Amino acid sequence: MKQFRQTQQLTQTALADQLHVSRQTVSSWETGRNQPDIATITQLATLYAVPVDVLLQGTTAIPATRTVTDPSPILLVVLFGILLVERITQFSTFPGLYWIDFLILLLIGLMINLGIARHHPNIWTNRVHWIGLSVFAMLSLISGSINAFNMGFGLMTTCQFSGLVVVIALVRKYWQSRAVKVKQH
Repeated sequence: MKQFRQTQQLTQTALADQLHVSRQTVSSWETGRNQPDIATITQLATLYAVPVDVLLQGTTAIPATRTVTDPSPILLVVLFGILLVERITQFSTFPGLYWIDFLILLLIGLMINLGIARHHPNIWTNRVHWIGLSVFAMLSLISGSINAFNMGFGLMTTCQFSGLVVVIALVRKYWQSRAVKVKQH
């Protein structure tokens, strides 16, 4: 049980919060003093993306097929690269370039938040990340659509594209989280 939790980079407290149990309960499962009920085992199997029988057998082997990761770090790096290249290569007004600088700084802030979340996972770093992505998407789409600061066609298109990509990622994440909640009930 402990290996599955650590593979997901969850602390006992974070897992306990997700399952609505105490940290001590999670600890007792991992030490073998207690066993979770079948509903909790089902939730754990969904969370860890493993078959229920793997958890029931108590096997310590973690399946190699588990490759699903959060696409956010990759998304942030790609968007950062795109905005940086566009910032360097496009001609625009100074306010337009400053706006792109602001969006780049927002992405850097989100990358720093993700780094903090990996080492200290909690509900707030997760919320800050998704709220920050939502703000980035909204600002990018709006500024690109109204051609804020007369930024020119290249930067305008880049803002719209970046915002659209983030909206697609957010919608995808929302539907994935709904699917997990439906499976749990």
